[in-house]
Amino acid sequence: MTTTEEARIQFSESEVASPTLRRTARRSIFWVVIAAILILFALVSLASVGVTTNGARLSATNPKPTGAQALISVLREDGVTITAPRTLGTAIKDASVDVSSTTVVIYDPTSILSAYQLGTLGQIAPNLVLIEPSKGELSALAPGVTRVGPVFGTAAADCGYRPVRAAGTVSGLAVGYRAASGGTVQRCLGSNGVYSLVRSVYANQTVTVLGTTTALTNQSITNDGNAALALGVFGSAKRLVWYRPSFADHAGVVADGVLPAPPWVVLTAILTALVVIAAAVWRGRRLGPIVVERMPVTVRSSETLDGRARLYQRASAGTHALDMLRIGSISRLGVLCGLPTVATVDAVIGAVAAVTGRTAPALRGLLLDEVPTSDAQLVRLSDDLRLLEDEVTTKVAPR
Repeated sequence: MTTTEEARIQFSESEVASPTLRRTARRSIFWVVIAAILILFALVSLASVGVTTNGARLSATNPKPTGAQALISVLREDGVTITAPRTLGTAIKDASVDVSSTTVVIYDPTSILSAYQLGTLGQIAPNLVLIEPSKGELSALAPGVTRVGPVFGTAAADCGYRPVRAAGTVSGLAVGYRAASGGTVQRCLGSNGVYSLVRSVYANQTVTVLGTTTALTNQSITNDGNAALALGVFGSAKRLVWYRPSFADHAGVVADGVLPAPPWVVLTAILTALVVIAAAVWRGRRLGPIVVERMPVTVRSSETLDGRARLYQRASAGTHALDMLRIGSISRLGVLCGLPTVATVDAVIGAVAAVTGRTAPALRGLLLDEVPTSDAQLVRLSDDLRLLEDEVTTKVAPR
């Protein structure tokens, strides 16, 4: 075996070699990194459950226009001890320190708490304030009150509740409620039977439904009698638990911030991560370069001719087959007569007539006009084209 043949064999082997593990890993690194980032993001999200909501609406530590830091600061200056728990467990713990002297405020705009969680907290707090409660909160903690819809404009004092009388008027967007008749119920700040403050007494518990959330914000607390209303409602007790639920309560986080997930959750998370990585590698894997196999195959022109003829015959395309033969004959006849490749058919007919002595109409019929009506006529015209080419070849290049 010669050196050239050995080199050729080595070259072929290098071409068909399967991709190595290193090459496959290098191609899949992008998807692996993406999967790792997604997993890291999920872990960070779980780790950050219960993170402070300083920028949230009516957050006790939010200094922005929609926050409630101004109200909380004034209450603290008045001697009220305020805590702002972020989880249900912490809220229950804070409310249990001095139950009789504690007001618990719940503001759950996204309805995170379940009926069970609401009931658990409601059993502890004798004085409960619900800010813009949803239908679920009302069912669990104030069953005689129903939510109606938004209320606009300024509401005047219209009940005997002391904070409302002290405020005189309350302004800002609010939510209206209706309360069932009977029992110890105070309906305040109302219009057409819809009220923005409903105070109900159930056995040993007082529940205040407050829909005037705009009046509590930093930007509106100083308008009209908003501050007087807020200070009267939230400053009536020595201690205030300002509880705004977070995603931690939705995930089941307890007071110490530990997630009591069942065992199957961790296993499911691990299996999901493995599936994501496997799918990323599977979808991101390349099959490698295309293998080019050099095969010394020679296809005879007669095979191509016979194959195309069978196709024309099978499709009954005799006229099309004759057109292909005529195009080839006209092109070759033009070359034999010394005409340029862009010469017209009439020019070719004229040149062939001059060489062979045939008439132009006869040549035109052979090269253009005659249409075969049978296979026999198709064969005859094909033979005539071949004979014409042979005749022109003999005349222009005699042997």
